[in-house]
Amino acid sequence: MSSDTARFLLLLLPLIVLQLALLAAALWDLVHRERVRGGNKWVWGIVIVLFNIIGPVVYFLFGREE
Repeated sequence: MSSDTARFLLLLLPLIVLQLALLAAALWDLVHRERVRGGNKWVWGIVIVLFNIIGPVVYFLFGREE
């Protein structure tokens, strides 16, 4: 592995960790929440998983019902 590749991977590592943490937090919240906006947890699960960083953020902003 060249030093450029290693440097690139080190730059991407925080983004990967952030994405995985957001994904895990959003899915955990979705599973433990009784109701979500729109009423369909499956749709929100698909949004969270398929739209990587943006999906969990959209869920936290618009999907949760208090």
